[in-house]
Amino acid sequence: MFQRLFFSLLLFCVPLSYAHEDPLSAYFVDLWTSHDGLPHNSISAIAQTEDGYLWFATWEGVARYNGRSFALFDRNEQTHIQDSGIKTLAADANNQLWVGGARGSLVTRQGKTWRPNTSVSGLINHVLVDQNKNLWIAIESLGVIFRPFIKEGQYGKDKWLIKDSSAYRLTKNNDGIYAGTADGLYKLTPTSADQISTNHFKHATYISTGNNGDILIGAENGAWRWDGESFHSFSSELSNQKITVVEQDHNGSYWFGTINKGVARLNNGELEFIDVKDGLPHNRVLSWFEDIEHSIWIGTNGGVIRLRKSLFNTTNKYDGLVGGYVRTVLEIEDDRLLIGTNSGLSVIEDGHVNTRFNSVEALSTLSLAKKKGGGAWVGTYQKGLFSWQNGVLKKELDDKSGLPINQVRAILEDSNDNLWIGTTLGIVKKSPDGQLQHITKLTDGLYDNYVMALAEDELGQIWVGTGLGAGYWKNNQFHPLDLSSQEDAQYVFGFYIEPGYVWLVSDRGVIRYRQSDKSLALIGRPQGLLIDKFFQIVKDNQEHFWLSSNRGIWRIGYQDAHSVADGHQTSIHFEHYNENDGMASSQANGGSTPAAIKAHNGKIHFATADGVASIQPESLALQDSTPLPLILESVSFDLRDINPEDIVIAPAGTNRVSIAYVGLSYIMSQRLQYRTKLEGFDDEWVYRGNQATADYTNLPPGHYQFYVSVRYPYGEWNKSVLLYEFTLEPLLWQRKDIIGITFLSIILLIGSIIVWRVNILKKSELRLKEQVEEQTRTLRLQSKMFEALSKEDALTGLANRRAFDANLKRLYETAKADKQALYLAILDIDYFKNINDQYSHLVGDKALICFANILNELATSKDHVARWGGEEFTMLYLGDNPKQFFDNVHKRIEQNNYDHIEKGIKITASIGVAGGTQLDDYETTLKQADNALLNAKHNGRNRVEFYQDPAS
Repeated sequence: MFQRLFFSLLLFCVPLSYAHEDPLSAYFVDLWTSHDGLPHNSISAIAQTEDGYLWFATWEGVARYNGRSFALFDRNEQTHIQDSGIKTLAADANNQLWVGGARGSLVTRQGKTWRPNTSVSGLINHVLVDQNKNLWIAIESLGVIFRPFIKEGQYGKDKWLIKDSSAYRLTKNNDGIYAGTADGLYKLTPTSADQISTNHFKHATYISTGNNGDILIGAENGAWRWDGESFHSFSSELSNQKITVVEQDHNGSYWFGTINKGVARLNNGELEFIDVKDGLPHNRVLSWFEDIEHSIWIGTNGGVIRLRKSLFNTTNKYDGLVGGYVRTVLEIEDDRLLIGTNSGLSVIEDGHVNTRFNSVEALSTLSLAKKKGGGAWVGTYQKGLFSWQNGVLKKELDDKSGLPINQVRAILEDSNDNLWIGTTLGIVKKSPDGQLQHITKLTDGLYDNYVMALAEDELGQIWVGTGLGAGYWKNNQFHPLDLSSQEDAQYVFGFYIEPGYVWLVSDRGVIRYRQSDKSLALIGRPQGLLIDKFFQIVKDNQEHFWLSSNRGIWRIGYQDAHSVADGHQTSIHFEHYNENDGMASSQANGGSTPAAIKAHNGKIHFATADGVASIQPESLALQDSTPLPLILESVSFDLRDINPEDIVIAPAGTNRVSIAYVGLSYIMSQRLQYRTKLEGFDDEWVYRGNQATADYTNLPPGHYQFYVSVRYPYGEWNKSVLLYEFTLEPLLWQRKDIIGITFLSIILLIGSIIVWRVNILKKSELRLKEQVEEQTRTLRLQSKMFEALSKEDALTGLANRRAFDANLKRLYETAKADKQALYLAILDIDYFKNINDQYSHLVGDKALICFANILNELATSKDHVARWGGEEFTMLYLGDNPKQFFDNVHKRIEQNNYDHIEKGIKITASIGVAGGTQLDDYETTLKQADNALLNAKHNGRNRVEFYQDPAS
């Protein structure tokens, strides 16, 4: 949906001192333009209301952003906006938003309701609401108006405080109200305007309030600060710049927008600039905003960018590393890391590369280990073993002096001062007296000569990871582990040692070895992990394990891992991180050690194909503990949008209720996962994945409560929130009183007939009984009809989601018991919204019916296909040729002639398929099919994607 950029930065130094902040290069940057849904690329103002929505002022209306898409509000009867050109936004208490702009238009929005306010005679540049709810309005070319508050929605007569001068912006501090104008800076009261004389600048084009109450001023000749007594220039570097924005963030850094030089940030005496050559969409900066997640939003003439701190920071060759492909990382001293790359060694100190320690010769480094007495041992790809001390490399061993081969992938200096050197032709053990012992598969029983990991446990046992398994060396003998029961694991890439336990990372997941009974337990795909191969395991200070892999970094709970290994828990919860979280490459490296470490300060560092990726796990604590705000976006009854704040009654006969919702997190918005529950209809939570809408058809009359819960990917579910409560009125024949009266009337009528017939003619007794039975059969048929309606989609005639869920559970258990191959597909009509928008909803409904008929015709059984919701359908297949079957479905959809619906219309579908004979649970199969569907969409739509185990 949006582009991602990283900035190269031009640095300037100025004499100002305060708290140090990360450089702008540590920020992750997102860009939005009109291609992404903005109505216009010039962003005049940015605001965030109490509910969490972000708002952007443009010359084509106000855009509201929910983290997934933009909603436009422009000139119409609903908004009362007089002209779509919007210049200013102001968020106020009680979730209120002030919107001002061209033609003096001034409106407020509260919740979902827009209200007009008395307009003024010129362009509104800015609006300020003070602590007494009084209104202050800055107007282009005219001045400043004071509008006293009387009561909600009512203000007194306008009073001009400044006349015949362009007023650009207003701000307030503990001393009062200030105005930036073409004639300089003013201090205002409800009855006066006092000009603050200055010889430093004339036009105060932008003003704001700093964290300490100082007034910050942007002028044509730089940026200034007014402390109540005198003016101070921020930087001589800005003195020749026209400043369009000056703001201070929560950390104390100052931000400056310019007219044609981009944006600058002043922090700890450093002035950093970014402009179009660095990726800024336009050099003219119009607006700035820091949201509640402390992301920085910058509006320009070419779109809006967001700067946010990523979870991971990457240090790579662009930061000075001697090589980009990092294989190993070691902490040699506090805040000092030794990095082994494909081109040699580098040192990172306090987060920065110390280039004077870069390796002077191109040593392709495979492994590192601490050296007693200081420095490190260095294992190379082609030149054997070295020692490193303060930048000086010394060769220790090679194939001419005792190594069987020069490729050294693991090193360990044990508690007895023995040096263990793991190569691809076995282990060389060097004793303190210099004697060498060559340990191999042939002579000593190693599983394999290809050694990738070495570690020592608290018992003095030396653990060895190889390409064919693992074991430990004790009493001059190798003791192998039988890993065949652990999904036939072979490659063991690394270890984590703790008292009583040894954790192994392998090509089949994580294996726990318990010292007390020598038992093994697996945490892998059968326990819920999505991939097989992991390279390194590290435990943080928050009781989590971190696992590196070719497919990013994974985090699992330490206690959860023990619980799964002990059999008390069947599956493991995890979180997955990749490039979207700041990693330059999600390919973490393995086969040499250590490929990941935890430093003394708790930060974890991973060797990757593009530098060292580092994360401070404590930074995730806030994310995990902060509840995500959930917002009700819209509600519609039979495709007719209603205001859910005013309407809580669905008319009798309503066939479809659609509810849209969203979790307002702007950092991981596209990856949020949802589940819903409609109390009164759903017995259990319905997992929605990334889908932010819920559709219900053929609901019986009654009272309903709609709950939503949200979570970050694979995290814990947030507390559920009641978003909407409504009552579906019954039709006349569904009303309880009418049903009661009708039933009583029928009983009385039948009774009267029986009495009359008995009194008149005894012979009619048999016929009367037949009539009673006929009436009873009719009632039963009606009851069955009502039951069918609750399980059937009225539009397409297919089973609805509720019926399909019940059928899926039944088939799933049967297939699993009979070891049959069961496949589940989720089908999504491509760009269905375009069909509704281009041809009408009537045509869209015909398209849905036609699409359903095709699926019903191709399905092996009628109960194997259902309408999932909206334009999504589900389909089951029992058999051994799923690819042929679903390819046939895809071709039939694509090649079908839809001219009978609307001439020229084309319909295609994206299909995600999951399943097989190795079935775990149907919820996992649903998630995998949904994942495959997302892949189908991402890969261009109009295709079939089968869920694939992530590649090695």
